[in-house]
Amino acid sequence: MAVQYLDSREELIKTIKECAKDDVLIVVFDSSRSQKCKENLDALEKLETKSPALKIVFLDIEKQANAVLASQMRLGTVPTMLVFKGGETVDQAEGLLDEDSLDKLISPYLPPKPAEETLKEEFDQAMNEGQYQRALALIPILREEKKNDRALWLAHIKLLWITKDLAKAKEICEGMDDPALLNEKENIKLLLNELLDESVSPNQSWEEIKTKLRDYRCEEAVEDLLSFIAKDRKFGDDLARKVLLAVFSLAGDFGARGRLANLLFI
Repeated sequence: MAVQYLDSREELIKTIKECAKDDVLIVVFDSSRSQKCKENLDALEKLETKSPALKIVFLDIEKQANAVLASQMRLGTVPTMLVFKGGETVDQAEGLLDEDSLDKLISPYLPPKPAEETLKEEFDQAMNEGQYQRALALIPILREEKKNDRALWLAHIKLLWITKDLAKAKEICEGMDDPALLNEKENIKLLLNELLDESVSPNQSWEEIKTKLRDYRCEEAVEDLLSFIAKDRKFGDDLARKVLLAVFSLAGDFGARGRLANLLFI
């Protein structure tokens, strides 16, 4: 939900009354002329997307009714943020706050997050920070409740690929039984089988691609796979295309999906 703009005391009272018991309402008094006003609201909106219980309203003191209300409430600093819960003011902050400070102001009043949501945030943080062993320890717990979640399934295989546990990656791949993912699953199995195959292909270019893939140098491998497809589409029963699609699923397409489509329809 976006920030709501209010124009009077009556609108503010109505909004406070409409809040549910667990809702946390942030009331911002600020000047729309302030260069930092939008930056402050943007930071609040980011926090709002993380919790359905958080609601934000803005009263522009450039409007006379709002300026009068701010004066009646003895708010002497702009911006001022009031935190409401259960119809009562529970906290207040004056001046500009960064996103972390806003989070510290608001978090104590929000309902506790479900354990699964907290775990997912921890997992996402580990992935973003490249802490792959930590993420690998968390993902089986996440997948326990969502065994057929495509995104978690792909993330699990990707992590095992990055950490070079290809045999386990193949085992996880085999365990996905959603019929809707059959083609994707077959391509990924094909990729993993190629990476597990230690025999040397007579095609040197293909061996170089496999080396890059084993080292998770995917962006380089994608470029090489596109070149390979352009030169030898028939190799290994369209093997390069299928492997490339598996890389797209697991690692992203690096902007190459359209280029593949152009190659296939030439």
